[in-house]
Amino acid sequence: MTRLHQACAAAIVVVGAALPPTAQQRFRSGTVGVRVDVLVARGQELVRGLKATDFELRDEGVLQNVSEIEVEQIPLNLILAVDTSGSVAGERMRSLVQAGQSLLNGLRAGDRVALLSFSTRVRLLAPLTPSRQQIDGAFTKLTAQGATSLRDAAFAALALRETDPGRTLVLIFSDGTDTASWLRAADVIDAAKRTDSVVYAVALAERRPLVNISGGRIIVQRDTTTVQEAGKFLEHLTAETGGRVLFANSNRDIRAAFTETLAEFRERYVLSYTPAGVSPTGWHRLDVKLKVTSGKVTARRGYFAE
Repeated sequence: MTRLHQACAAAIVVVGAALPPTAQQRFRSGTVGVRVDVLVARGQELVRGLKATDFELRDEGVLQNVSEIEVEQIPLNLILAVDTSGSVAGERMRSLVQAGQSLLNGLRAGDRVALLSFSTRVRLLAPLTPSRQQIDGAFTKLTAQGATSLRDAAFAALALRETDPGRTLVLIFSDGTDTASWLRAADVIDAAKRTDSVVYAVALAERRPLVNISGGRIIVQRDTTTVQEAGKFLEHLTAETGGRVLFANSNRDIRAAFTETLAEFRERYVLSYTPAGVSPTGWHRLDVKLKVTSGKVTARRGYFAE
């Protein structure tokens, strides 16, 4: 069994048993219709009030006829994957639980939530459910110990995407680098290309002190390696799906970062089109631009037609 097959088998054990039979089709973007989540910002401000006619979308370089879907009409599937390794113990864990519970208050009727925790292993604490009480109960089961399997957790979270018409937001929280995953980063990125989920991540940017003794003196340094390694993977993953990474500077900032993520996701545009003039299979590169209005457009880089 290859390393990838071992990791996939582990994810299926953790995730698959809790999913209904209809959820077994994963990472598919059919060519009957393609839906693209789009964020538009000008500096630090989001650009609101745009219409489908304000966008130019090309599929493999071919201009497409797009329409806009009202996001209020689409239920939200929020998949939370939270780091519960040993470094999260104590005040950080309390801040994380408070941030997660606060996030639930921003959900609407019809929205569903799933909760994954990851340390040395990935655990599915609650499958996608509309029950806030069930998720609240799952938060109380969080304990911090062990290593960090960030890549495996990201893969498992993506695998929870069901074939319903909802929009899926995957929110990953981690405070450190990956130390326990089976999967390579490239395997997870490939999985992300095969789903329409939008991945956001909250990473702790707090720098940890390192104490060295040199010439009889104690020298305190700051270790940025952990943040850089985890951030590099998360930035690649989120960019591929049209999301982004938010950095919390302290434990107290985790809640604000979670809240900002959900608020920003609500402000995204959803463009829909039926592909015309392109191949019905394979990888399709997407390019979304504004016709007249200025602003930075963020969307997933493409999709697989299968």
